[in-house]
Amino acid sequence: MTYKKLFKKSPIVSLKGQPIILFDGQHSSLLEALESKKVNVFSECRNGFCGACKTTVISGEVNYLSEPLAELKSDECLPCCCVPNGDLNLKLSTEGVEVVAKRQYASVNDSHTLTTALTQQLQINPKRALDR
Repeated sequence: MTYKKLFKKSPIVSLKGQPIILFDGQHSSLLEALESKKVNVFSECRNGFCGACKTTVISGEVNYLSEPLAELKSDECLPCCCVPNGDLNLKLSTEGVEVVAKRQYASVNDSHTLTTALTQQLQINPKRALDR
């Protein structure tokens, strides 16, 4: 199932301000998208333990595909059962992850700057930019 039609533009998912994913609806959940980029997210969801993938949201919001079973604080999400509702910045390590842009942005909420960086990369090498 794809969620491409939910978005006016594909959300940018960042880790501590570094953009890593253009969430284009090719993954069924945020967790799958993060895993495809080799982001280290501990999860036991597939083994029946809900809540292990709990992640802090620095900025942005998510939409849940199914009601989370774990109790969450207002700044947390469960990537296994959600998709970004616009640009999203998560408190996860970028260690071992190839970020889309190496530059540190003045403001994580500056989506125009992030979108411009991603657009430039898409123009240079569209397949590589989306597969990252």
